[in-house]
This record gives sequence, structure tokens and C-alpha cells, in this order.
Amino acid sequence: MHGSGKMESMDPFEMVMAMWHKASFEAYSELMIEKLKKRIEAANGHVMDKIADAIMESMGKEFEAMKQKSYAKKELHEKFAKIFSEGSQKQK
Repeated sequence: MHGSGKMESMDPFEMVMAMWHKASFEAYSELMIEKLKKRIEAANGHVMDKIADAIMESMGKEFEAMKQKSYAKKELHEKFAKIFSEGSQKQK
């Protein structure tokens, strides 16, 4: 048999009723969340927008700094490869 427990012993009607019961609680919860979101947006949306803008600006700067560091490391690796290549050619 596939699985075990309460669901196996339930008849189809009980299973459907349990699913509707669960879905109704989920729907009420989602509705409450949406209502709260609207009120939070109305009360604090402008502040949160400014915070989001500041975070995005900072993240953009951090990403650019990471790219520059990556480029610098790549350039250093290339220089090392060239130096080692030239050194091995002189030893021949």
C-alpha cells in the first residue's frame, strides 16, 4: 500500500471535507495577509520605498566592487602566467 495513517482510513467524503476545511483556513490567512499589506503600504509605503532604493543602490555598488576585484584577480593571474611562461622559456 502507498503510505499509511489517517488518510487511508478516511472515506472520500471525509477527505474532501478535510481538504475544503484546510483550504478555507488558507484562504482566510491569505486574505488577512493582503489586508495587512494594504494597511502597511498605506502607512509606511513611502518609507519602505526609500529603504528599498537605498538597499538597491548599495547592492549595485557592492556588485560593481566585486566585478572590479574579479577583474583585478584575473589580470594578476594572466600576469603570473606570462611571467612563468617567459621564465620557463629562458631556462630552455
